[in-house]
Amino acid sequence: MQKNEISYREHRELGEVAWLRDHDRGLALAGEQGKPVLLLFQEVPGCSTCVRFGQDVLTHPLMVELIADRFVPVAVFNNHSGVDAKVLRRYDEPSWNNPVVRFLGPDGAELLPKLADRYDGLGLHEKITAVLEMLGDDVPGYFRLLERDLLIEYGLSKRVTYTTPCFWSGETSLAQHPAVITTDAGWVDGEEVVQVHVDPHEVSRPDLDAYARAEGFNPTESGGFELDREPQFYLRKSPARHLPLTPAQRTRINLAVPYRGRLADLLSPQQSAWLVDPKLQQSSRDDTYRHDIRQSWPALMAQLGLIGKEK
Repeated sequence: MQKNEISYREHRELGEVAWLRDHDRGLALAGEQGKPVLLLFQEVPGCSTCVRFGQDVLTHPLMVELIADRFVPVAVFNNHSGVDAKVLRRYDEPSWNNPVVRFLGPDGAELLPKLADRYDGLGLHEKITAVLEMLGDDVPGYFRLLERDLLIEYGLSKRVTYTTPCFWSGETSLAQHPAVITTDAGWVDGEEVVQVHVDPHEVSRPDLDAYARAEGFNPTESGGFELDREPQFYLRKSPARHLPLTPAQRTRINLAVPYRGRLADLLSPQQSAWLVDPKLQQSSRDDTYRHDIRQSWPALMAQLGLIGKEK
């Protein structure tokens, strides 16, 4: 196998992660760097399931950054002969199979049961979080927020709308409830409202409504929500508006700014580095924070590149 990173952009099945292709070299690097190995068995070229795993799961910028920072990623092609086939036999993995992810210590020992028969971002997120917690490593705030974004992405959140006397303060008030994932200021029939996505496993609708009423807001079932031109008002007044952000991040940052919270607790290392780059403002739009991070991240990367990391 190669001992360097592969040209992963040539293979849609591999997403945006820069994978090593040498299994033994990966274990050696894990020992040198004190990191676990994230070992992907993948068809290349692969079926539609394999391509979706690469494009839906392994392209999210925050997932890619976490894997690069905390793991040594190694890819084995399960439909190739030669050295790849030998690694398959070592782990008793079938050939021509859907994606399988294993998590190894530097000695090759499996840290947790493998991820198999599940091909969504939440599944991989849960396993990565479990590995970090098992090793006593911290789980970064931005990665915990990503789990909440994925709840929305996979249709597992609930959306509720509340009328508010002022939707800008309404956003920060509702964002303080631990079950609230995102807030957006807008209008329904000419009335100021805040629309929220919540984790339904963390709060019941009656309890959330009671919290909102205590803050002076009322639930509304009227449709026709129209986003205001200045959602996340406090975030819009900060330099963070130039960053690629997820919906959960921008909601938490909009709360952190007026309360002087630490933005570093909500941003990835790359986002934090971009935030202090003097070229950020001229390289990014004022409303970059509102755009899909899967598009805005590579656009800013093309302008500023990786900061403080090897290219």
